[in-house]
Amino acid sequence: MAEKKTKTSNTKKRDSLKSLKAQIAKLKDTQKLLVSEKEKLSEKNVRLLAEFDNYRRRTKDERVKIIKYAGEDLAKSILPILDDLNRTLDANEETNTKTILEGLKLIVNKMDGALEDHGVSAFDSLGEDFDSNLHEALMSEKSNKGKDVIVKEFEKGYKMNDKILRHAKVVVSK
Repeated sequence: MAEKKTKTSNTKKRDSLKSLKAQIAKLKDTQKLLVSEKEKLSEKNVRLLAEFDNYRRRTKDERVKIIKYAGEDLAKSILPILDDLNRTLDANEETNTKTILEGLKLIVNKMDGALEDHGVSAFDSLGEDFDSNLHEALMSEKSNKGKDVIVKEFEKGYKMNDKILRHAKVVVSK
């Protein structure tokens, strides 16, 4: 009887040893799969980091170019006007002042057009109520137009879209 117990117990030990070895083999396979998956994810992470770094560098370079060349279109539109001014200055002594004044008026109109094409426009102030957001009062004088009405304009004010580029320099009534 003791012999039967040892045979069954040996068989049970062998079976449990086999099942443990099978479990170990399964765990090793699972470990290999997990290590392989981890390496793939690690490579993917490294690639994503490199792509993001490239993106960041590219956008920084683009921003620098945009800032550096922001006025390029405006400069290109002003160059022909500068050429006209130079031709006016080169006019000989025989050219009368009326012709030069007409040329200067045309140049000013060209300049206004070029600025308007880029969103820059002058705003009128004469006869308007004084607004500290738009105007800079240089002095005041007596007038029958009422209080705080603009009676003279020394320099025009300019806006770019909704932003004030330069406040109008004005004289305000008392």
